[in-house]
Amino acid sequence: MKQHNHHRNAVSRRSFLVLAAMLAGLVTVNTGAVLHAQKGAVTVDWKKLRELNYQTGKMSADIRRLNGKLVKVPGFMVPLEDEQEAVTEFLLVPYPQACIHVPAPPPNQIVHVKMKRGKKAKVYYYEPIWIYGTLKIEKASSIYAESSYTLDGSKAELYAEPFEEY
Repeated sequence: MKQHNHHRNAVSRRSFLVLAAMLAGLVTVNTGAVLHAQKGAVTVDWKKLRELNYQTGKMSADIRRLNGKLVKVPGFMVPLEDEQEAVTEFLLVPYPQACIHVPAPPPNQIVHVKMKRGKKAKVYYYEPIWIYGTLKIEKASSIYAESSYTLDGSKAELYAEPFEEY
């Protein structure tokens, strides 16, 4: 049990540090434009997703160009299914459990992910992930929140970008 608590504390500390770096814009690639491709996917951060005004529908040219493109987005998973190991549908949010214990982020800070047919994403409750897939600018509803984006997910993996601990 002691080793389990140590692992949970290490995971919590790592998640906190990655979250802080993500929010500060230190971990994700943000060139001021959309365009940093890796493995064929355009890396998109939460700052970029905020360029869609969810109240008026106005958006930057960068966001408009992302519609229908293969992207890679970092974030935290909020499963929309009761499965414990792997799911086909979840919300991607900028901080852990954003829609469960606190008010949900605004719709332009939530991506409603549905994995492609036959694909499942391993459930990570407290650790950040990368989700790959085709981004669409369209509204979606779930039991937890409204979102301004949907994503046809092709792959989910643990966030493994290097970062410095201070």
